[in-house]
Amino acid sequence: MNGMNALLTLADEGPAAETITPGVLGFIAVAGIGLALYFLMKSMRNRLAAIQVEPDDSRPSSAYAKTADKTDSSQPGPNVAPGPTSAS
Repeated sequence: MNGMNALLTLADEGPAAETITPGVLGFIAVAGIGLALYFLMKSMRNRLAAIQVEPDDSRPSSAYAKTADKTDSSQPGPNVAPGPTSAS
């Protein structure tokens, strides 16, 4: 039982805070994570570049978007219910 008290005393004190450092193992772990992240990002970029997207006719074309910007914005669009008007 006396040995147990000595271990508990050492556990309470612990090593000095200045002597605890991540060391070489910590550096290797962080460098490994960084290297894995680099290769994962490179692979993702290559996979995204290889995606072929078919044109979708349901999306508005750029010409439609340009004409939609030129319309009178004070009038509600076809999907907007008319709201109450204020008499000023």
